Amino acid sequence: MRIGHRRFLAATAAVTLASGVTVVEAPAAFAASGAVTADQGTQVQSSPVTVTLGGLPGTVKAGGAPVEFTATLKNTADHQLDVPSSAFVIGDTGTGTKQGQFKLEYQSPGGTQWQDARANATSTGGLWQLDRPAVLHLAAGAEAVYRLRLTVAADTPAGRVTPGLDAVVSDPALPPEQRVSQAMSGYADLVVTPSVTPTTPAPTPAATADVKLDGMPATFTAGGEAKPFKLVFTNNSGRDLRILPAIVFQGATELPSEVVGFEFRTAAGGWLEGTPGGNSEHPGWLYLGLRTGDRNADVIALPKGGSRTIEVRLSFSGDTPAMAQSLAALAGSVPGEGERGSEASSPKADFTITAAVGSTPRPTPTPSATPVPTAAQPTTAPVVPVAETTGTAPSPVAGGSQVVAAAAAPAVADTRLASTGGGSASRPMAVTGAVAIALGVGTLVVARRRKLGSRTGR
Repeated sequence: MRIGHRRFLAATAAVTLASGVTVVEAPAAFAASGAVTADQGTQVQSSPVTVTLGGLPGTVKAGGAPVEFTATLKNTADHQLDVPSSAFVIGDTGTGTKQGQFKLEYQSPGGTQWQDARANATSTGGLWQLDRPAVLHLAAGAEAVYRLRLTVAADTPAGRVTPGLDAVVSDPALPPEQRVSQAMSGYADLVVTPSVTPTTPAPTPAATADVKLDGMPATFTAGGEAKPFKLVFTNNSGRDLRILPAIVFQGATELPSEVVGFEFRTAAGGWLEGTPGGNSEHPGWLYLGLRTGDRNADVIALPKGGSRTIEVRLSFSGDTPAMAQSLAALAGSVPGEGERGSEASSPKADFTITAAVGSTPRPTPTPSATPVPTAAQPTTAPVVPVAETTGTAPSPVAGGSQVVAAAAAPAVADTRLASTGGGSASRPMAVTGAVAIALGVGTLVVARRRKLGSRTGR
């Protein structure tokens, strides 16, 4: 609803024009039809003067810099007309804007000095009179240009208002009862935007653990016995962490997952096979997660200052080609509130694989010039995002991170990750569902491939 479009006559009131131009103050306003009857019955009618606003932007920022625009009055008659009163009006459309939230300045036609427009109090919106009590004389065909400058206060409510300029025109060539007319610019929409645009702060990366490989062998023989080493995770972050361990193979030649025998020791002393996965950012790298099959044991609680050591062993099948590879241990941190998942990596350990004596190894695969990113697909069950013990939804994954997800599966007894040191704090923290983790550099998209005890005794 546009109100105040003709409200400027509430200030100039009824207009009486007799032998000259005389403006009489009185509390009157235009009726809904657009006409006003003065005290002596003077009828306000359409005018031969046109009013045009130019340069008014479609939006203005509350608390921002002033906006400048113009109002041009043009006499389309063939004789002189007088303009005893002009007013700039801001109609409120329901946002609750107040007169004091706007400041209007103007330069009179031909002037160079900015001056404050005289405000007339209104309940909503605003109204300012220009050049009172001076009378603007317009010769036939002449134009008069007001320069206007509007400032919007920082506390102005956001929303739409309707500005315009109205003028009272007197035509000396007409009888007194017909001299008064109304010139209006029309009312365009002006959108007031908030002084500060609300923003959602970017999540910070979760704290990470220090990770290292302990006793990593320098050489492996295809078809040879598995060689042991350890993954060591130390929490020097100053806060408690929850992590998911993994390893990643990086080499110039892609290492097929089916030739790798990677196992880790559980708390019960048995051995479990690592869970292979992929990463769309690094399709030539091979990731293996240390997943127990027990949702309550996949996430390891690592208190501040604590350390965990996991025994692992690695072997390669007899048809593995000779090649050079690198291995790194990873620790993905479960994000807390307002955080995104992050990942820590150990320094890479280089090693070589020598072909088995007398064997006919498979051809060494040639890396694709433009590898197409692919993610591992579940073999027996889909990847499922998770809820934690608290019953709250997992933290959202942000940025370029991928998601490490342990798929939902029935709990398997005595399959917690084996770890040394840390006393009673070494037991992994229990979670009630699969855990979604955002990892930064190399992320596992875990496919469920669980062969409990399949390599026991290797």
